[in-house]
Amino acid sequence: MLHYGHIRLLERNPCLVVMKSISKSFGVPGQRLGEVSYLRVIPSQANYFLCEVTGNISAHDLTEQLLLRNNILIKDCNNKMGLTGKNYIRIAVRDHHDNDTLVDALKSLT
Repeated sequence: MLHYGHIRLLERNPCLVVMKSISKSFGVPGQRLGEVSYLRVIPSQANYFLCEVTGNISAHDLTEQLLLRNNILIKDCNNKMGLTGKNYIRIAVRDHHDNDTLVDALKSLT
């Protein structure tokens, strides 16, 4: 929400652009993913996280199990250039409820 002082500042500076910060809304899901013992979360400023799967499960199997058991789709990055054979997944940031559901499902697989 813009306040009166901000509006005046914008009027005096036509090249000024106001952007909403999204780091807080994207940072919280990353912290929650850090609770999953077999994931190493790569810091991100995007609307997704790259995670290395470090436990006794492969990225492929994790992707498959989440889909079959919980109807949750994540991306197995094994076929991405530079990540082949490195056991990484990509997880999109969603709303609070979806993020909590994902973390709970990931924890249930340990």
